[in-house]
Amino acid sequence: MSPLADVRPESERIEFLLRRDGYEATRKWVERTIGLYRAEIGPRGSYATDATYRPRFEKAIREFEEWLGVAHEHIDHRAQESPPPPRAQA
Repeated sequence: MSPLADVRPESERIEFLLRRDGYEATRKWVERTIGLYRAEIGPRGSYATDATYRPRFEKAIREFEEWLGVAHEHIDHRAQESPPPPRAQA
């Protein structure tokens, strides 16, 4: 088993999904994956609770949460900067 430092960052998977599927699909995938990973590190007996794997799952969860926070801030910031759409004239 390779050390934790040798594990590829989740950001690479996220970048791939952004290019292939777009922001909204990627955001949904990240949220779904966080839920799956959290569920795996909870119950005893799951391989994800093993000392070899648990740090990898926890690191991935932190990366996903960080990406969601940054992506959300970026979207909010863009929305604040964008002028409102023109109103239709009656």
